Amino acid sequence: MNHTIEKMPPLEILDDKGKLIKINGYAFMDECGNCIIIVYGEGRRDAMSKYLNSEGDPLGIKYKIIKLK
Repeated sequence: MNHTIEKMPPLEILDDKGKLIKINGYAFMDECGNCIIIVYGEGRRDAMSKYLNSEGDPLGIKYKIIKLK
């Protein structure tokens, strides 16, 4: 599936000890500019990109775009 990755503002959360943690977010966009999914963290970004580039759809989030006349 063709996609681009757009970096989003970081998500700021407090851990159990009250420490502020910032996690980078990434929006996966299809060729029409629609958002496919948003993930947080570099590991998840890499895994999602690999998934979208692979054959098959075990998670059921890929879709086909059909252009109408």
